[in-house]
Amino acid sequence: MWSMRLGGIAAFLLVWYLAGALEWMNPVFISHPASVAESLVALVVDGGIWGDGWATLSAALTGLVIGATTGVASGLLLGEFALFRRAVQPIVTLANALPRPALAPIFLVWFGLGAGAKVAVSVSVVYFLLLINTLAGVDGMDADRATLARTLGMSRLQRFRLLQLPSAGPAILAGLRLGSVYAVLGVVVAEMVASTEGLGLRLVQATNQFDIAGSFAILFLLALLAFVLDWAVGHLQKRLSWGTSSATS
Repeated sequence: MWSMRLGGIAAFLLVWYLAGALEWMNPVFISHPASVAESLVALVVDGGIWGDGWATLSAALTGLVIGATTGVASGLLLGEFALFRRAVQPIVTLANALPRPALAPIFLVWFGLGAGAKVAVSVSVVYFLLLINTLAGVDGMDADRATLARTLGMSRLQRFRLLQLPSAGPAILAGLRLGSVYAVLGVVVAEMVASTEGLGLRLVQATNQFDIAGSFAILFLLALLAFVLDWAVGHLQKRLSWGTSSATS
């Protein structure tokens, strides 16, 4: 598996190198793998990138935690109260349809240039993602088990703990894994609109200076950050799945 991944990366870098060396594309616009590596090393050695990286990561983690917690809670609530769900469904659909980049300037007016606006954009993305996934998981609950629960006279809390939550668990974890990536994207969008620190601000500065190699280096750091978050959530998903399987057996 790893040999295939490394082979794919090597092939991509080779095509990138040839595209510039053989002038398939203008090297000014696509830079060069070696130049990107040099820019990446320069960013790391400079040291300032660590503060910007932490600003982006901390805002993304905060947005992920708040958005996931409220999204899951809202999904479970709407899944339990069908009448309330039908009443608010159009509002949820309309709110979810709002483009997040368009919300970033509004959040900046409300919360200023600090971390608040970045967290708000991140939460607005993660919340609806987890809400929809949680509802899908609740809706996927086996109808026979639900009927049996009503026949046995289970309380609402028992149905929630023994049926709804386990049924929605896989969908919630899948949404959480996707949300970990989108949390970073939401923060970067806010940083690119207006911010005092962060990798998104660094990216805007690099592109404004037409520093293509530096832009690709920052994009690599953003991709690495999102990958680490996705890996962490995926690891949590495997542990929880293993624990569930062991408990079942």
